[in-house]
Amino acid sequence: MPLGRRWRATVTGIEDVHILFARSLAASGMKVVHVDPTRAARHRAAFGGSKTDRADARLLAAMTLAGASRPLVVNSPGAEALRVVAHAHRAAVDQRVQALHALRAALMRIWPAAVTAWPASVGGLCSPQARAVLAAAPSPRAAARLDRKSLAALLTAAGRKRTVDDEAERLRMIFSRPVMLLDARVEDAEVIRIGHLRMTLDHAAQRTNTLQRNLEEHYAAHPYHGLVSRVRGIGTTLGAYLLAEIGDRPTERFGSGRSLAAYAGVAPVTWASGQTVRVTFRRASSTHLRSTLHAVAFSMANHSPGARTYYQLRRSAGDAHATALRKLGRKIVLCLYHCMATGTQYDDATAFGYPPTAAGASTLQRQKPLDERQIARAHDMLAIPGTTVTATARAFGVSTQTIYRHVLGRPRAQ
Repeated sequence: MPLGRRWRATVTGIEDVHILFARSLAASGMKVVHVDPTRAARHRAAFGGSKTDRADARLLAAMTLAGASRPLVVNSPGAEALRVVAHAHRAAVDQRVQALHALRAALMRIWPAAVTAWPASVGGLCSPQARAVLAAAPSPRAAARLDRKSLAALLTAAGRKRTVDDEAERLRMIFSRPVMLLDARVEDAEVIRIGHLRMTLDHAAQRTNTLQRNLEEHYAAHPYHGLVSRVRGIGTTLGAYLLAEIGDRPTERFGSGRSLAAYAGVAPVTWASGQTVRVTFRRASSTHLRSTLHAVAFSMANHSPGARTYYQLRRSAGDAHATALRKLGRKIVLCLYHCMATGTQYDDATAFGYPPTAAGASTLQRQKPLDERQIARAHDMLAIPGTTVTATARAFGVSTQTIYRHVLGRPRAQ
C-alpha cells in the first residue's frame, strides 16, 4: 500500500477536537475520533504511571483501538463561525463587566454619589448617559460646576430624547449636595485613574455592541434559527449561544436527546454499588451550554406558561431553585433535540403537555407592580400639595412610568 494511502487510512484519537491540529487532520481526509478527556483521565489513574507525552499517546492509541471513542462530527462553516463569534461575545461581555466593576470601585474611593446616580434599570454606570457625564465631570468638584443646561446637552449628545430637562435637574440636585472631598492634588490623581477606567469601559461597551451585531447576523443565518427564535423566552443572544454549542448536526453528533442532555450537564449521574444508589450532579459537561441552559430555563419560566407550571411543580415537590431550573433545562433541550431531529416546529403546549384551549389551561400570571392597597396609598400621597410623581415612585420602589400608568391612569407626560 502506498505511504499516502496508509497515512490517510490511519485513525487518530484526540481529546481536544477544536484545536487547529485536529481540524487540519480532518480537513485533509484523515479519520479523527474524539476521546473523552474525563474517560481518559480515569484510565490514566487506573493504569498508574507517570504523566508524559509518550504515555498519553500510548493511552489514547489503546483507547482508540479498543473503541472507547466516538466519531468526530464537524459542523458546517456557518455553524462553526457562529460558535467563534458567540465565544468572542461571551468574552467581551465578561470584560465589560470587569471594567464596570473596576470603575465602580474607583468611584467609591472619591465619589460614592456617582455610583448610585444612575439606577440599574437604565444600565447604571455602563449606560451611555453615565459615561458621557463622567467624561465631562469625573470628580465631585467638576460635577458641582455643571449646571442644568450643560447636563442637558451631555444627555442629549448621549442619545437621551425624553424628559431631558427633568433628568438634568435630577443629576444637578445630586451633584450639588455637600460631599466629603479629598485634597485637590489627590483628587486630580484619582481623576486620571477614573478617566482611564472609563475609556476602558467605553472600549469594552463598543466592542460588545459590535460583536452583538455580528452575533445577530450569524444567528439569523443558522439553519435552526427559525426553530429556536419562536420559543418564548429565548431571545437573540441566548438563542445564538444555544445553537453555537449544539451546532447544525445534532443527530449525527449526539445520536439521542439523552446524550445531548448529558453533554449539557442537565442529566444526573447515578452511582450504584450493592444496595447503595446515589444520584449526583454531572460535572463533566460543556460549561458554556450548561450556563446557557440555566439562563434559558430562567427566562422561559417567566415567559412560557408551560415552563412556569413545570418549574412551580418541581419547586412544590421539594426541589431547590437551581435543581428545578436544571430539570427544566433538561426538558427544554430534549424538546429542542426532538424538533431538530424530526423537523417539527416547537409548540409550548405540546412540549409541556397541556391543552391550550381547554378550561384551566396553563397561563402565565404576571404580578402587578402595585396592588390595590399601594395604589390607594399612592393616590393619598399625590393628593398632598408639593408631592411629585418622582418622589412617589421612589417611595414605592417603582418607576415613574408605573405611577403614571397604574395610579394616575394616563400615559407618561412627554
